[in-house]
Amino acid sequence: MKNNKNFNLLIGSQLFSVLGTTIVQFVISLYVLDITKSAFTFSVIASLSIVGRLICLPFCGVLADRLPKRNLMLLMDFLYLVLSVGLFLVTRLADPVTAIGILTVIIGMVSAFETPVVQSAIPVICAAEEIPRANGIISSIGTLGTVLGPIIAGIIYRFDAVYQIFMITGVLFLLAILCELVLSIPVQPQTGMEGTLLQIVAGDLKEVTSYLKAQKVIVKVAVVAFLLNFFLASFIQVIIPYVSRIQLGVSDAQYGLMNTIFAIGSLLGTVIYGVIANRLNETSITKNLILVAILFGLLVIPFGLIQDPTAAFWVMTILVAGAMAVVTVVSVQLIVYIQLVSDQALLGRIMSLVMIVTTLAVPLGQVMYGAFATIASGEMLIALIIGTATITILIAIFSIRIFKQMRLEKEL
Repeated sequence: MKNNKNFNLLIGSQLFSVLGTTIVQFVISLYVLDITKSAFTFSVIASLSIVGRLICLPFCGVLADRLPKRNLMLLMDFLYLVLSVGLFLVTRLADPVTAIGILTVIIGMVSAFETPVVQSAIPVICAAEEIPRANGIISSIGTLGTVLGPIIAGIIYRFDAVYQIFMITGVLFLLAILCELVLSIPVQPQTGMEGTLLQIVAGDLKEVTSYLKAQKVIVKVAVVAFLLNFFLASFIQVIIPYVSRIQLGVSDAQYGLMNTIFAIGSLLGTVIYGVIANRLNETSITKNLILVAILFGLLVIPFGLIQDPTAAFWVMTILVAGAMAVVTVVSVQLIVYIQLVSDQALLGRIMSLVMIVTTLAVPLGQVMYGAFATIASGEMLIALIIGTATITILIAIFSIRIFKQMRLEKEL
């Protein structure tokens, strides 16, 4: 794979693009939390990017399958560049929260195209036997961007000069564009795009729905991902930042380091997947979900048993990072499974539909946890942790039959 020029260029474009978007998301969340001191406002702003994704996801699969993927990547990073300029301007306003919310929706709309486009491009530029490893590499590169992003943002972030960071992200998106200008992705033959975009989306949705009726295991996998996003991802994205920043009062540098450690946990997960991919099966996924539940349950230690804020912060950070590493292994394995069993001509649309289902869980969970955090006492937070861990175990039990079905279908 090291001699695959197009795959190497895809790696480069993903690194710069993910690094830029990670810095933008980190800065927006920290800035809004700092100026409002409100968990609910923070959760609403965080969920707006997901709302933007949901608006565009029905169209993403259609365009990813029917239009040149390289051109779509170029368009995405150009729009990210424009949005960086917009954030540079609005953060200098006296009351920027509304404008940030609007731009956050647009960022979500643009980011909705990334997963269907990139994941449907991998099988086109890589041989079938290279697909699992290619996914692991792309996931690792993406996670590397999320590792470096909080470090860079945490070092540069200043409450009164946040706009400077958006100048840096603009340069990163420009570098991604340069990689994509050289990238070559073969265009697969597709049926013509006749009628309006809405008519095409409706027709393609009907086609994919019929396909999924015969591939029900993909739908069941999406349900598992929905539940994990609703209960786990939303908890990490809302409760952890709120507790860290507001209750524990961590510094900008500590907050940035926390996000970096989280990203390192995800990166470690992709590395682990690359090493043990051939040995993973349906039972390993269930065991991993139970391990995640145990790690979440241990959060009662920093939340309720450790009195020193600094010690509580670091124990919480390590436990969450460990949970993210294990969840990443499960996530990559599920993505690879969908890529391998799906019709390649429909893959972009299938990934888009799966993403709609799983993405919908995040804003719902974020708003739920945001509202809860504003009224929660320490004892209520501990009860929430125990409840989340218990639900994760139930999801693991629910997934046993699904992953056994995956194994049986692979053997047919």
